Amino acid sequence: MNPSDETFSFPSARRLYRYLGETDAMVELTELACRSFLDAARTSGNVPQFLSTETGKYGIHVNLSEIDTLSRHLARTYIVLVASAVERFLKDFRKEHCALYSAEWKGDANNKDRLEIVFVNVVRSERKAEEQIGVDIVGRLQYYRRLRNWIVHDQESNPQVPKETFDALAPLTDANNNLYRSLNAPNAPSALTFDDFILFSRLAKRVAEELCLIAKPAPEHWGKFLDLSPFRKFRQNPKRMKNAICGKIRTDFGFDSSTAAWIADNIMAH
Repeated sequence: MNPSDETFSFPSARRLYRYLGETDAMVELTELACRSFLDAARTSGNVPQFLSTETGKYGIHVNLSEIDTLSRHLARTYIVLVASAVERFLKDFRKEHCALYSAEWKGDANNKDRLEIVFVNVVRSERKAEEQIGVDIVGRLQYYRRLRNWIVHDQESNPQVPKETFDALAPLTDANNNLYRSLNAPNAPSALTFDDFILFSRLAKRVAEELCLIAKPAPEHWGKFLDLSPFRKFRQNPKRMKNAICGKIRTDFGFDSSTAAWIADNIMAH
């Protein structure tokens, strides 16, 4: 068995998957509540009276002028939530990659985009990343990340910035179309929907997974990287030592049991 053929992930990617899973559940409940509320308001026959009744019931004041834009505002909020998770992943991924390879990253000058810096140091360039991951996938992820900046900072001053990125998106390849065609997204900045949140979340997990696979060390790297000093206390008990090493490898890098055992055997043999 060769670990290069097995699953591998950085802790930052697994944290991203877990956080987005929790966020998905929260956002889905919020969206369900929003749609139910709007449907009840519109079918009541008297929206102002309905809102007045609900306001009195729950003690929450509602501005009537906002009801028609509620879905759009929520969709923007969802984009910001996912973008925050992506930025945290990129920051943590960098630390873990540097630690794994005992090397500092380059390319921080001129306020370069954080994802671009990841691509430069892991895949050599954004263009190379587009070739390996897919220009359609990378482009859509970047669109939503830039959209987040527009939502938070530049809605009034630069209304065209995310629209230009949206208009330049490459069409989905046949393979990716099969994966994402059920979603009515991406949408233009002025027409965001719940589907944009779903797509952004899926893209974030997809790119994180691809980066982990690209950054996976060669088999011989593990013997050089892994600090065996914490396991020396088990040197009189090889089986226990191997189990301890396997546990460390599985916890930190997501390998399955058989792959972790393969790596441990090779480390202990040298």
